[in-house]
Amino acid sequence: MGTERRCVIIGGGDCSAEILKKNILADDFIICADSGFDIATNSGFVPDLLIGDFDSIKAIPENVNKITLPVEKDVTDTVAAFNEGVSLGFNRFVLFGGTGGRFEHTFANVSLMANASKSGMYFEIIDDKHIFRSITNSKICIKRKNNQQVSVFAFGDRAFGVTLKGFHYPLWDYTLDPFNGALGTSNDIVEDYGEISVSNGTLIIIETGM
Repeated sequence: MGTERRCVIIGGGDCSAEILKKNILADDFIICADSGFDIATNSGFVPDLLIGDFDSIKAIPENVNKITLPVEKDVTDTVAAFNEGVSLGFNRFVLFGGTGGRFEHTFANVSLMANASKSGMYFEIIDDKHIFRSITNSKICIKRKNNQQVSVFAFGDRAFGVTLKGFHYPLWDYTLDPFNGALGTSNDIVEDYGEISVSNGTLIIIETGM
């Protein structure tokens, strides 16, 4: 299995058919986490795998590969879907339906994304208004778009050597504290691309379309 092929996870949070059709590629491997199956099929997508305890899905299908999880467990259905993707050899993930609804699930998904970046994987969370990304000891370039703002936060601990190039408010070799989140909120890219880098630490990057 090529490592560049993506594993798409569809959860039961906020997710429109439009955003799925715009972002899912023909060769993506699709895993639905519980009621994410309803979102996928209502948008015209058939998953390669369905996983969950099935406490929120409308009806459990018979003609789809599935893994049934116990209701009482130590991970969410989304985390179980991610773990299954890792076991299948994927290291590039995109999560839809991972935000909205219950905030604790959104926060857990952001934590999952950060942990994936610490393990050298690429993980995005996409909804109708945001793209969430995470980097650890690395850099990323984001293309400038209309009505776009980008926020950068340290996650878990202080992030050292944070540099923002091509932004209205640049930073140079800065130590970003996770308890001073206001500093990195709502920046604008003023060049064709904005470059964000961190030499030691983990960043959460939220691209918002206003």
